[in-house]
Amino acid sequence: MRLRHAGFTLVELMVTVTVSVVLIAIAAPSFGTLLVKRSVQVAADNLVSDLRFARSEAIKLSRTVSVCSATTSTACSAGASWKDGWIVFVDADGDGSLDAGEQVLRVQDALSSIASMSSASPGSDRSFFVYQPTGMARAATQTFIITPTGDGASDLTRLVCVSIQGRALLRAAGTASCT
Repeated sequence: MRLRHAGFTLVELMVTVTVSVVLIAIAAPSFGTLLVKRSVQVAADNLVSDLRFARSEAIKLSRTVSVCSATTSTACSAGASWKDGWIVFVDADGDGSLDAGEQVLRVQDALSSIASMSSASPGSDRSFFVYQPTGMARAATQTFIITPTGDGASDLTRLVCVSIQGRALLRAAGTASCT
């Protein structure tokens, strides 16, 4: 009785590995772009979600609720970029600053894959939004241009528009302005 050997020959294995390498080389750039788009989308969704949450909590609790840029989960930072994170909290005195005894509702940590979250003129960007118990915000107009890190990423930006009433809106990809 003869024994039969099963398996791949060296030539079959080398052909399979070569085809796999070619397919990975073709797919890798597209996959990288997909990951960058996704990170920008997540950052935009998180910002819009937290601004809407703050507005609804202000109405629900009949209290002033603020959202401020922050580098830590315990204090607002006027000089911080929104990409460094933010805090949503019940703002008893309505000053847009997290004081001792004020209840923190949500914290967003720094977004490592985002290069910037600012307007076309960052010097005039707001460092906090204050929502009144009516759901209205005080002079809240702001445009956030969310730009990912990396080369060639400038065409993958997203736009978040905050109206003077404090309504946050995520604009469609490729939109250049809030108007």
